[in-house]
Amino acid sequence: MSIVLVTGCSSGFGELIAKTVASSGHRTYASMRGVAGRNVEASQRLTEWAASAQASLSVVELDVTSDDSVGRAVEQIQANDGDVDVVVNNAGISSRGPMEAFSIPQMAALLDVNLLGPMRVNKAVLPSMRARRAGLIIWVSSTLGRVLVGGGLYPASKWAVEGFAESLHHQVAPFGIEVVILEPGSFPTPSTINAMQAEDQVITAAYAGLSAPVRDRQPPPPDFQPPDPQEVADAVLRIIQIPAGQRPLRSVVGPQFTDGVPEYNEAYDQLRAHMAEVLRRPDQAVTWGPTNMR
Repeated sequence: MSIVLVTGCSSGFGELIAKTVASSGHRTYASMRGVAGRNVEASQRLTEWAASAQASLSVVELDVTSDDSVGRAVEQIQANDGDVDVVVNNAGISSRGPMEAFSIPQMAALLDVNLLGPMRVNKAVLPSMRARRAGLIIWVSSTLGRVLVGGGLYPASKWAVEGFAESLHHQVAPFGIEVVILEPGSFPTPSTINAMQAEDQVITAAYAGLSAPVRDRQPPPPDFQPPDPQEVADAVLRIIQIPAGQRPLRSVVGPQFTDGVPEYNEAYDQLRAHMAEVLRRPDQAVTWGPTNMR
């Protein structure tokens, strides 16, 4: 049994991940902001589910945009059950509109949740993981973070997530800590409905006026079934269950907007390994300083 902390559990992937992990026997902390406020119903729903399912799940207040909130949540978990073994960085917000139409404060708010939020949680658990030389951190990204089709603020934030997570993966690996990235494709979740809207509607309208309608896209067949978000929760559980040291850096999940992404990741891994080999050459791995600057 592992002690698992999941962020962003008020709905969508987070709620399903928390339930799935808890159902498998892990001590699970489903975190969200506003437990006694905006998300009181979601908190009660999870608490009631845990009681009826006899699952070891507790709801904990955690706002990923607040250092103090993250610190208090991790301290509460440590006081109750001990150090966190697994973190699932799931909390995030989507967006809708051209990047130019978002204000800088809007951009900062989205990046604070999607990019810095996971790092706040990671920084709170990494000291104990380093001391134990064990731990697993899962970042829920998106295939949009690997293939920027049409661009946008949300895909750009997930591109940044990929870079942060991979950098952390390499740096903490010598401590026995694994950092992995889960890349879901397109799934129907509340985050799409609750996406941040660009503030400047004049600019938004200008872009909309230039967008040609999609004329050749065919409607789905009559028997089409939308992808099930439970696939993402099941993928998280599979990653947790893989023995330490055998987990892949990236895993892709879902039937929509995933074609070619595993192959893209494989090609990237080959190029990264090649570049690592190149940087071992004395003419490549050069540290610039006063003695070798022209």
